[in-house]
Amino acid sequence: MLCKRPHFFLLAVLLSVWPATALSQEKAQLPYSMVSSYQELFKSLQHLDLISPSIIILSTDPQVAPTDILFKIKLADDWQNFSPDENGVIEFPDQPDWQNLNLISNQPKGTLQLVIGFKARQLSSTTTTYQQLMGLVPQFKEAMAALATMQGQPAPELKGLTIQLPEEPGGTVSILSKKRETTLKASSAGMVIMKYKQALWDENPAVEFSKVPVGIIPLQ
Repeated sequence: MLCKRPHFFLLAVLLSVWPATALSQEKAQLPYSMVSSYQELFKSLQHLDLISPSIIILSTDPQVAPTDILFKIKLADDWQNFSPDENGVIEFPDQPDWQNLNLISNQPKGTLQLVIGFKARQLSSTTTTYQQLMGLVPQFKEAMAALATMQGQPAPELKGLTIQLPEEPGGTVSILSKKRETTLKASSAGMVIMKYKQALWDENPAVEFSKVPVGIIPLQ
């Protein structure tokens, strides 16, 4: 599933579709035990310091914005509410006592998807080196392999990175190799495809962005 909003695209790296068979009630329900299993996965990946994971909830109905989705859980005599942000990212507390509870949504059964995404942590400069940038690839690979194993799927192959620059004319990524300087032009959506090359890794040239990237995701 793709989203037109570029911020969401940065997060939607690997999808875990929430099957309709799991949503057997009138309203879609999310077992907290499922949330907890992904929280444990995230804890096991904390050593990957260049990337960050997210839980995302989206509707299959394009008319339903992420912020229209609401989850609630009954605690004693009160309800606690949770809602995704504009990109669908939702955060739940780490509560072992909730293992047997369900989060109840305001959306019909069979209309929600749970997405696990990984993105690079935000860069603060328009200049880096090839090794610093491509050092993201093994971290993405490890995280996505762990997620694939959890889901019983084969680990994806990664070819490099997709870099998203602000959506404006003239966006570029320049690789300042002494052997051959290369300038990669962004698409109309601000995307730049950058495949991994061993020769550039060995040389480790400077890499310059026309603007600080909005985000970086793995290239499959």
